[in-house]
Amino acid sequence: MRDRPRWAPLELVSSALNRDERAVEGLIAAIWPGCFRLAATILVDRDLAQDAAQEACVIVHRKIGGLRSAEAFDAWLYRVIVRETARVRRRQRTSDCAPDLAANVGDSTSIDVWRALAELSPQFREVTVLFYFDDLKTEEIATILGVPHATVRTRLARSRTKLRQILGDYDDRLDLMSGETPQHAV
Repeated sequence: MRDRPRWAPLELVSSALNRDERAVEGLIAAIWPGCFRLAATILVDRDLAQDAAQEACVIVHRKIGGLRSAEAFDAWLYRVIVRETARVRRRQRTSDCAPDLAANVGDSTSIDVWRALAELSPQFREVTVLFYFDDLKTEEIATILGVPHATVRTRLARSRTKLRQILGDYDDRLDLMSGETPQHAV
């Protein structure tokens, strides 16, 4: 993965790889907020996100010793979280979950964006969140999701189209809908 804030300091991940229980506990504490944030953004439901993030942290605790290197941690953790959000979503379908997160967002534009995200299919929401919210390259998203690069680009394009339809009144006021491709887009 490229240069950006790591999920946790490399030294902490290295210590956790060596099964240092204090380091593993410290690692879980360091990654928890990001795990919850990513799960909540993908699932658009705080309760389900709590379940997915907790399960992801349990997996990290159990399986960190089997990771090949500390440098592989970020990509591995993304895969774990995305897999757990999919598992939790399958286990318990929700119909209208946008108000749960939207209630704590603040302005009406943000609430509308959350509601629009909730209307996307899970596959479109995943790529949109990873691309725009986590600033990942499309190649990185393809690796995380285990799909071809072209699939990610197609899902992202269809997601943009759907969001433009949902948020049509906002035109260019939203960076997400401005039609500009972020610098890291490939």
